[in-house]
Amino acid sequence: MKCRECNTDKDPKEFYWKDRKARRKDTTCKRCRIIQQRERSLGVTEQEYQEFYRKQNHRCGGCRTRLRSNRYERFAVDHCHTTGEIRGLLCTNCNTALGLLKEDPERMLRLIQWVKR
Repeated sequence: MKCRECNTDKDPKEFYWKDRKARRKDTTCKRCRIIQQRERSLGVTEQEYQEFYRKQNHRCGGCRTRLRSNRYERFAVDHCHTTGEIRGLLCTNCNTALGLLKEDPERMLRLIQWVKR
């Protein structure tokens, strides 16, 4: 199949189902769909994403590890849910942890003290 966005021939597995019952696939590949969604929801272009990626030396802004996942191919764009300001890129674990801690520095500090005792 050829993606209508990047104009690249790709394996059908690289496309989301548009209508599973009718066995129709989307005409835009998963990678391009993710880029479109990130741009629409956060206003971060692919070029801006790549700038963050380079600035962070291809590592998570939180734990500093490189992306090594069979499931995830890209870092999450971390942003403040109050102001919308983009902070950088996080791996799935750090992004999830930050969300579960409600982005609350006091909670994080209490948790650090808990782990240290």
